[in-house]
Amino acid sequence: MATGDPVPVEARIVERAQRGDQVAFATIYNAFQQRIAGYLYRMVQDSEVAADLTQDVFIRAYRAIGQTKPDLNLKAWLFAIATNAALSHHRRRRLIQWLPLDPVVEGTPTAGPEECVTARAELREALAALPREQAACFLLWAREGFTYEEIGSMLGISPGTAKTRSYRARLALARALRTNEEGT
Repeated sequence: MATGDPVPVEARIVERAQRGDQVAFATIYNAFQQRIAGYLYRMVQDSEVAADLTQDVFIRAYRAIGQTKPDLNLKAWLFAIATNAALSHHRRRRLIQWLPLDPVVEGTPTAGPEECVTARAELREALAALPREQAACFLLWAREGFTYEEIGSMLGISPGTAKTRSYRARLALARALRTNEEGT
């Protein structure tokens, strides 16, 4: 970006895409496709479905970007479309399966591959047991780094509701993982 340029590069690209510039939209696609695909994969736990949903998200975004506000928060808007696509998929399929966050293993020398696989499976089971709305809020907050205000705006709920759902998801995950730990 040029020195003294008051308009960030992303805002200029969004403006161009809103005017129908296909190259600008391709830039948006290239910048966000992998993150959206990864998020959708964690939501639906099926790589082919996630790929299809990712394509749908960007088709919807391409068709709708011309009708968006000039001050569009691009990242939040794309993740809102992705969240709605995943939740619609679950409603259509009546699936309640979620892929967990990547396991975080502190540098303990005793944690071998077996422990990592077990921890990942336990987390997957705990996430699968959550209500979809709680899991979506939790993943958007913990994994994607959105604020509660952004999550609320994306999902059409208040920031307080987004915070409550995320908090309840964290409590349920902690309880489930503690129960599994005590059972072993």
